[in-house]
Amino acid sequence: MKRYIQTAIYQLRNQPLLSAITILGTALAICLIMVILIIYQAKTADYVPEVNRSRSLYVKWVRYLVDKEKNWASHSRASLWLAKEVFYNLKTPEAVTAYYLAGDVQVGVTGLADEEVTSLLLTDAAFWKVYQFRFLAGKPYSEAEHQSGIKSAVVAERVARRLYGSAEVAIGKTVSINFADYTICGVVEDVNKFCELSYAEVWAPYNSNGVATGSHESGNGQCTGNYNIVMLAKSSADFDDIRAEVDKGVNSVNTMLAPHNSELQLMGQPDDFKTQLARIYANQYDNLKGDFYKYLIMIGIILLVPAINLSGLTNTRMRRRLEELGLRKAFGATSNSLMWQVLNENLVLTVIGGICGLALAYAAIWLLGDWLLQTTDSAVASMNVAMISPVVFFIAFAFCLLLNMLSAYLPAWRVAHMPIITSLNQKL
Repeated sequence: MKRYIQTAIYQLRNQPLLSAITILGTALAICLIMVILIIYQAKTADYVPEVNRSRSLYVKWVRYLVDKEKNWASHSRASLWLAKEVFYNLKTPEAVTAYYLAGDVQVGVTGLADEEVTSLLLTDAAFWKVYQFRFLAGKPYSEAEHQSGIKSAVVAERVARRLYGSAEVAIGKTVSINFADYTICGVVEDVNKFCELSYAEVWAPYNSNGVATGSHESGNGQCTGNYNIVMLAKSSADFDDIRAEVDKGVNSVNTMLAPHNSELQLMGQPDDFKTQLARIYANQYDNLKGDFYKYLIMIGIILLVPAINLSGLTNTRMRRRLEELGLRKAFGATSNSLMWQVLNENLVLTVIGGICGLALAYAAIWLLGDWLLQTTDSAVASMNVAMISPVVFFIAFAFCLLLNMLSAYLPAWRVAHMPIITSLNQKL
């Protein structure tokens, strides 16, 4: 391998233009692939606070048939009544959380005019078990505090620093949320916007807010509302059991709704994390895995096109070395050893291109973040630890190997199996 590397470096100096084009072509191909994979990793990997993505199930939307005969239906989030009737009663999950999507609210210090608009989630106490936030100071509100409707709030570090200068100083202080006073009980590390299901900058108990618990959410038989439901399984092996238990609960609700000629449908939910990513719209039923296949097709095209071009460049490089390879064959080198030499020399260039491509990928994400890091609601996420992981580097190396095989195998085979006389005459 040391000899192959030395030969590759020699050829790099001897044929700088062809070698540079080979490295650049490899770098651009790997860059495009890695940008796709890095963003996919950031959107789907387990990291704080969504450390349990791989063992969670989600219900984001419900379909409520107001009149089954006329097929009149409405699509919405789940209601608090539905959460209590079906999901809070589940026995299989380790934890179940329901939280109200309150949207943007005015947040500031009571008595001061300096307020800003920020996002609010109204949650139960189980929310802090399903999602593992990093607390910089204080702690989350407890189940007892939630049930009693105490106006406690957890805020993000950015909010705490703006209001009171630091996370520690903010604990026990008052924050005004839409002109209602809450006491700050905890401060958490700012959340990456790729964590779309848990992202907010202020969190408070939904029992502390009359809008989140009003009759339009908690009225008997009220199925539609503004809640997300997340079920944390002990392991992904429990997913089928949880779905079966949810189906029983939905059937029980539909028995109650039958006299009104109405029906509740979950449209194939609960979803695993990757499936719920594709369920963007409330009335979306089919082809939820289509985006995954689009990624595969895109990567295949990005990999195949440069492989064909690089194969031509490799063939051109080999033309200039036919005499050298013919001499090796004349002195006893086998076809397999020649193929191995060509593949390994090309691999050195491919790995150099792969490293450059990986660096280009991170540079592209950094420079084009406003475009590449957009979330489904058009917000812009930030770079996070999940984007820089050993998994990404191993995937990059695997693509280098694959690109090397696709681009060099055919030229290597032709050179290795060429008659000695032809090689010495430098003819194809």
